[in-house]
Amino acid sequence: MRMFIAIPAGILLLAATGGALIQVSRAPGRDLAELAPAGPLLVLQARDFASLLRDWNNSQEKKIWLESDTLRAFQQSRLHLRLDEAYQEFESAAGFSPGMSMLEQVAGDNSILALYDIGKLEFLYLTRLPSARAVESVLWSSRGNYEPRNAAGLPYFVKVDPATRRTAAFASTDDYLAIATREDLLAGALSLIAGQTQGSVTTDAWFEQSVRAAGQAGDLRLVLNFEALGRSPYFRSYWVQRNVAQLKQYQAGVSDIHRGAKEIREERVFLRSQPAAANAAPAVLGEILRLIPEDAGLYRAWAQPPVETALDLLERKLLAPRTGPPEPSKSAPAVWLSQGIVGSEADLEVRIDEEPPARATAAFAPEALRKILQGTGLEAALQLQSSRVLDGNVYVTNQSAVVLLGSADWDGSAARAALLDAVEGLWTASRLGLRWAERRRNAQEYHELDGLARLAVAARGRLLFVSDSADALLALVERLSSPALPVTGTYAAGFRHARERVNFEKMMRLIDYPSVQPPAPGASPEARAPHFFSENLAGLSRALARVESASIVAQDAGPLVKQTVTYRLSQ
Repeated sequence: MRMFIAIPAGILLLAATGGALIQVSRAPGRDLAELAPAGPLLVLQARDFASLLRDWNNSQEKKIWLESDTLRAFQQSRLHLRLDEAYQEFESAAGFSPGMSMLEQVAGDNSILALYDIGKLEFLYLTRLPSARAVESVLWSSRGNYEPRNAAGLPYFVKVDPATRRTAAFASTDDYLAIATREDLLAGALSLIAGQTQGSVTTDAWFEQSVRAAGQAGDLRLVLNFEALGRSPYFRSYWVQRNVAQLKQYQAGVSDIHRGAKEIREERVFLRSQPAAANAAPAVLGEILRLIPEDAGLYRAWAQPPVETALDLLERKLLAPRTGPPEPSKSAPAVWLSQGIVGSEADLEVRIDEEPPARATAAFAPEALRKILQGTGLEAALQLQSSRVLDGNVYVTNQSAVVLLGSADWDGSAARAALLDAVEGLWTASRLGLRWAERRRNAQEYHELDGLARLAVAARGRLLFVSDSADALLALVERLSSPALPVTGTYAAGFRHARERVNFEKMMRLIDYPSVQPPAPGASPEARAPHFFSENLAGLSRALARVESASIVAQDAGPLVKQTVTYRLSQ
């Protein structure tokens, strides 16, 4: 739920301040972005920041998060240590604790946060706040410890900590409140507020083009300068998605959050750096999405996918499941001290004058599959995955299925033969167990392998169904009479969190505790880092338990990409 991620991030940045504060006359209806100096890396705007902050403080998600192993793991991370160090420096400069209490005092309605340096946490915060509230803040009461100054005819107070060189300052007049951690940012904002000619963030090309493409702002808007962020080592190190290479194709992006009682909708717009041809938004996406069963845990669908995408899905999800390659180690190899012993008696049996026998390596052979996919043509592809508890209620497995919508009818016999060619070198010798058996259930006909390997196939006109479970395959086939969904785009995906959460937690416990019992519920945490799967990841799932599902639909318009993400909430 991105709202509950974006808000704590904004709070964290604001709380780690000892900045510059000023209030000036209100210009009704004026866009606060016009008052922020040019050159930030990102801009966060809130229609009513005080309301968002109040909702977060009163939310069940915050209560669970503060008690979670996920937070405990974050508190032991390098990122948290760096933020805590910055917090202490700003506290020393400001002369007071810039915590949640201070943040609640300076949270107005229409607000903006412009971040100019990630490593130094240099930003400008501007909000509309009644002057009566501003003079009651800890900032105003501490003005006697600050040096009075003037910029663009408007007074403010500044303080610089000689040890850390951190800056803190404030001033107050009428109904604007601004906070900055660099004095030149404050002076720039004062000049813009006073009406002097100076570049604001609205004159930055990346910002102006992004906002124009995005249209009306939501309750919370985040605008990112991807080109500048990509040059920051802090962004490359701490960006949680770890997809900086993929972001290089974009120069900027906008994310708008629209809040509702039963759902949170996020509208995204990404501007490409280089011109690209527009991709059509065919209705075939709705044609294949209609097949998704109600109990599917995860689905992904592509319109007009490349043949290699379909091959990759078939290989990784059904025919040759595997994890990706491990991350390359950045640590020096360990040195083991063995008291001078460099071998054992068993080494005397090793022949050093003969080459070791060559090992036969299993290989996936996609040539026949590629040929049939190219010959039939692809209009859409759908991949589904659902967890299932095995008999005995101990182990959890995933059932997967792939559906391909062709440009013409599929040749079922040729498709089955191509699948056998692809896996012959992986699953068997002399094709033992690789024989298709015709099955019939619930008036539906399909084919299934008669060996130990699980694979079921059904061809229905332009639709080809492949699954590692006959039950999953039949659940798809039985939805052929469902009407097409009113969805157009190039990509769609969804995750049903409420359906998968219990099985997910069970699976995470099995990964961390394959042979020992997990800690008893409610037991005090040990002086150790939380286990990544059963405590860290599972804790995040518990904190977001109110999120029933998340889905995304993307449209590629060439110069820009639009995405709509919907988070469904339980009551």
